[in-house]
Amino acid sequence: MHPPVAFLVRPEGGTAKIPREWLEASDWAVLFTLGTLFFLLGAFAMWAWIIWRRSTKPEPHIQLLMELEDDAKSEQSRRATRDEPESKAPWEQAADWWKKADD
Repeated sequence: MHPPVAFLVRPEGGTAKIPREWLEASDWAVLFTLGTLFFLLGAFAMWAWIIWRRSTKPEPHIQLLMELEDDAKSEQSRRATRDEPESKAPWEQAADWWKKADD
């Protein structure tokens, strides 16, 4: 048969004999750590939102620079697709030089 269950009185700080002042300090350490964590998460979220907003709605002068860059790229692609030969250095030969017959 089992002995009867005895209910023991718990100390004020819990089952461990730790002074109450230390427990309050540890509570504050946890709160400070959580506060720092949430502050950093909020800062990173705001930073990501600012970057997203600047990329979707750039300022007028930035938008103009982006449009000019796009125009330059499209002009280069148009030049590359045209059949007109670009200026070549004197030592370069045409791409179909081997097709020409010696006359």
